[in-house]
Amino acid sequence: MSTATVLGGITMWLELFKQTLHDQRKNWFWWALSLALYVLSLLAFYPSIKGDPSAAEIMNKLPESMKILFGTDLTSPAGYVGGKILSMMPALLSVYAALTGAGLIAGAEARGHLEFPLSHPISRRELLWGRTLALLVLTLGLGAVLFAATWVGGQLFQAPLAFGHVLQTVAFHTLGAWLFGALALAVGAATARSGLAASLGAGLGLLLMMLYSLTGQVKVLADLAWLNPWKYALGGAPLTHAAPLTPLLVCLLLGLALCALATPRFAGRDIGR
Repeated sequence: MSTATVLGGITMWLELFKQTLHDQRKNWFWWALSLALYVLSLLAFYPSIKGDPSAAEIMNKLPESMKILFGTDLTSPAGYVGGKILSMMPALLSVYAALTGAGLIAGAEARGHLEFPLSHPISRRELLWGRTLALLVLTLGLGAVLFAATWVGGQLFQAPLAFGHVLQTVAFHTLGAWLFGALALAVGAATARSGLAASLGAGLGLLLMMLYSLTGQVKVLADLAWLNPWKYALGGAPLTHAAPLTPLLVCLLLGLALCALATPRFAGRDIGR
């Protein structure tokens, strides 16, 4: 294979990758804007709660499962951001990643939009991995918006947190969601069923969030919590303490592995509406 052929293939792959990002720009923008407004609107209420002892009393009356998710302290910056804002991010980010992942192959195929990219001199494997990279970039981009809104909003609304601690916490949420988005992408590529793919990706993300909330009541769930990606986002106080970064690498590689497992099936099955 000549150098010109290789370079031409890379150029085509990059063009299709950029086209995928371009096609997703509006959907991503509205998610990013909504996420930023959600975070900033909640942070704007923090000054009225800061130092209010009644808030702690209310939180202490919550069921144990809700205490694990939301904490018991809404008066400190870390307690408020972690319990009031970031506690819902596993659900929101998982839904975004799963819907996007399911739509990139299976959804596009159902709409008859795969014929155009496959008409170019690019293999199905290259198409799948290009869209896998696009999903990762889109999810990381949404995580960047979450980080910026949380950290900047904290400075504005009397809830300052350490730059590095906010960054690592948001990274745990973002790469956890990427894992479920990659699952949706892989299932969609293998089966051509976007509904099934989105349901499995988002459903598993939400299920594991719920199971993590029960770790204080069910011993077996507590013993197996190290397998749950949300443990590292919601537990261990990452907003106030340094956390090991190994789970981030594990989530990244597991997502890539899921797409790798789906590649032979996508490369060999029929494509059609």
